[in-house]
Amino acid sequence: MSTKKLKRKRAATAVAAVVVEDAKATAPSQPTIVLASNCNVKDAGELKQSLCYYLDDGAPVALDVGKVERVDTSTMQLLCAFVRDRTARDRKVEWIGDSLVIRDAARLLGVEDLLCLPGVSS
Repeated sequence: MSTKKLKRKRAATAVAAVVVEDAKATAPSQPTIVLASNCNVKDAGELKQSLCYYLDDGAPVALDVGKVERVDTSTMQLLCAFVRDRTARDRKVEWIGDSLVIRDAARLLGVEDLLCLPGVSS
């Protein structure tokens, strides 16, 4: 087993995010990061580790926010930095699921355009 696969398995056990390979809702071999229902500063370190691992991945990375019920500013900052950095590298980020909490937080923080949330017009 390669080191990459070991790192991916380690990332899959994170509390704030679960990394799923080859998810049914996404294209084959597309990494999917599933955010937990309660995303807060306590778990931000684990989420950052998961996001950083896929920062330079050539395949589009999917963020599944469908189960998010609570989110704090630290999580939103991580998501903004991740989307910004992937966009700067011409890498795609796809959003799976819909979370009113994420949309409200993005609106309140003024980062809707930066996050490129689906259904949000620029």
